[in-house]
Amino acid sequence: MNFILFGLAKTATREYVVPWFMYAVVGAVMVVYALIEASHTRKDHEVLFPEAVKWSIFYISVALLFAVPVYYFIGSQASGEYLAAWAIEKALSLDNLFVIGLIFSSFRVPRKLERRMLNYGIAGAIVFRLIFILAGLELLKRFEWVSIIFGIILLRAAWEAFQEARGKKAIEHDLAITDKKLWRTMSRFLPISMQYDGHKLIAKINGKRMLTLMAGIIVLIEFTDIMFAVDSVPAVLAVSPNRFIAYSSNIFALLGLRALFFVYQSLAPRFWALPWALSGILGWIAFKLIASPLGLHVSITISLAVLAVLLGGSILASIVWKKEIKAQPIKIKTN
Repeated sequence: MNFILFGLAKTATREYVVPWFMYAVVGAVMVVYALIEASHTRKDHEVLFPEAVKWSIFYISVALLFAVPVYYFIGSQASGEYLAAWAIEKALSLDNLFVIGLIFSSFRVPRKLERRMLNYGIAGAIVFRLIFILAGLELLKRFEWVSIIFGIILLRAAWEAFQEARGKKAIEHDLAITDKKLWRTMSRFLPISMQYDGHKLIAKINGKRMLTLMAGIIVLIEFTDIMFAVDSVPAVLAVSPNRFIAYSSNIFALLGLRALFFVYQSLAPRFWALPWALSGILGWIAFKLIASPLGLHVSITISLAVLAVLLGGSILASIVWKKEIKAQPIKIKTN
C-alpha cells in the first residue's frame, strides 16, 4: 500500500556503503574511553557535579561531532538518522539512569564506587546492545510484520510512561517488585556475599570464593539494562534499519552515560516534565513502527523536529513551572 499522508512517504530500507575507517573510528573511540576511565579509576573517588558536567559536555560534543564524518562519508540521510537515533537512545536512557540511582540508594553503594560500577555496566551494555540490534535487524529483514510487534511493545511502554507522568503509577513500586524478584533469583543461583570488599568482584569468604556485593549489583544493573533495551533497541531501529548507524548511535549514547548519571542525579528532581516527553517519544516511535509495514515512512527531518519539540518543551516547562519529583529507594533486603 503506497500513499502520502501529511508529508509521510514510503521509502525502501537503506543499505549504506560504510567505509572501513568509520568502523575503525568507533573502535578507536571505545579504546580511548577505556583508557580514560582506567586512568581515572586507579583511585576510586566520589564524582562531584562540576566534574560530571565537564565530562558530560565532552562526550556529548564527541557524539555530535561524529555526525560530521557520517555526513561526508556515508550521506546526509545517514547523518540525520544517526542524530535522531542518538537523541532517542539518550532520552530513553534517562529512565535507566533513574533506576540505577534507586539501586545504588537501596544497596547504599559508596559514592566512590559508583563510577567503577557504572563502567562495568556500560561495558556489558555495549555487548548486549550489539546482540539485540543484530537480532532485531535480522527479524525485520526476514519478517516485516515484526515491526508491528515492536510498535505494540513501545505503545505499552508509552502508556506506562504516561501513567507515571500523571502520577497514577509509581515507578518505584514496579521496580521494587521486579528488582526484588531479580535479586532473589540471583541470590538463589549465584554465590553472592552481602559485603563490599573494596572494588573487588570476587572474594574468599569462610574458605569459599563468592561474588562480592559490588559484583552482584553490577549483574543486577546488567539485567535492568537488558529490560530497558527491549524498548530502546526497537526505538532506534525505527529510525535507522542500518546496523552501523543503529550501533554507533548506541555506542556514543552509552559512552556518555557514566558522566550523565552524576549530572542527572543532581538535576532529575527538577525536570518533572521529562516523563511526559518520554511518553510522547515512545508513542511517536510506536506509530512509525506500526505504520511502516503499511507503506508509510516518516522523514528523518520530521522525526528530529518531533524529538526537539518534545524534549525541549519538557525542559522548558520544568524550568518555567517548578515542581520536584521525589524518589524513594527500592526496598531490597540484602540478608
